[in-house]
Amino acid sequence: MIENAEIEDLLKLRHSIPLIDVRSPGEFSRGHIPGSVNIPLFSDEERAAIGTLYKKEGQDRAVLLGETYAVPKIEWYLSRVRDIACSDPVAVYCYRGGLRSGKFSELLDRNSWKVTRLTGGYKSYRRAAKDFFSREISLLILGGRTGSGKTEVLSELQKLGEPVIDLEKLACHRGSAFGSIGLEEQPSTEQFENNLFEEFLTIGNEKSIWLEDESAGIGRIFLPDDFFATMRRSPMFVMEIPRESRIERLCNEYTRWGKEPLIDAVGKITRRLGGEKAALTVSAIEKNDLKAAASIVLEYYDKCYDYGMNKDKERISGIVKLLTGDPAAAAGKLLQLKDSHFL
Repeated sequence: MIENAEIEDLLKLRHSIPLIDVRSPGEFSRGHIPGSVNIPLFSDEERAAIGTLYKKEGQDRAVLLGETYAVPKIEWYLSRVRDIACSDPVAVYCYRGGLRSGKFSELLDRNSWKVTRLTGGYKSYRRAAKDFFSREISLLILGGRTGSGKTEVLSELQKLGEPVIDLEKLACHRGSAFGSIGLEEQPSTEQFENNLFEEFLTIGNEKSIWLEDESAGIGRIFLPDDFFATMRRSPMFVMEIPRESRIERLCNEYTRWGKEPLIDAVGKITRRLGGEKAALTVSAIEKNDLKAAASIVLEYYDKCYDYGMNKDKERISGIVKLLTGDPAAAAGKLLQLKDSHFL
């Protein structure tokens, strides 16, 4: 039995049944519905050949070529579905909800699976995500200079019952030239958007959601334009942490992976840091004088931060000044400040 579902219904259904993406591995890698499993009807090369034939000789010839690729793999398709679903219901999608998901759904139907097919395919999911980010979302922005421990403070806010989304965790990057050290490879911007959309779907919209202040780009990922504009309009609460506490935190956070990643990161900002200061930073790293290295780099990042804040003073809704970098203390004071702001 095959049923069709609009994206709104599938978003509710997919948590209770497996969701199968039958697009090619390359398509899946660029972006997919989070939680879905890729069982590609065609390889990337096969898909390209079918597309070329479609343009040259039309749909009928392309479909025949697709069948020659797919028929020998039927048992493989079925075994992969059994691995994830046995005989339970499954949901299936391709890019537009067309031939690929249609043929795959028919195959599963003939083999006793109950199948739900996404109308409009992955494209309908992307439309839903883009539509969501174009809306006005209630956000609270956490600001502070480099090394203030904003990620740790967000974690403490979450423990206190505040809704939080960690953009840097989703991006697999901390946002600076040193931001990729010790982290996995970043997802595509498209997949980042999908993962961010899922975070909002999970949290809901009953309360304002805390985010760390970010630029439009986090590493090689870019925030959705409308969403970034909403962030820039949202109330921002800034932490002021003593410089020595920030240096200590940076040394603890970034030095666990050895000297080479640090030296490579300095190379990325040599032009902006200045040749002399870059050389001094590298020398300090090589001598294991990490506090000296962090101090030099902070001069650059603090100037950038202060320049941005001076331009956008009207964004600041409150400032929390702390004598230490204790994340729990910061979270408590931020909640007090937030409550007084919205009274």
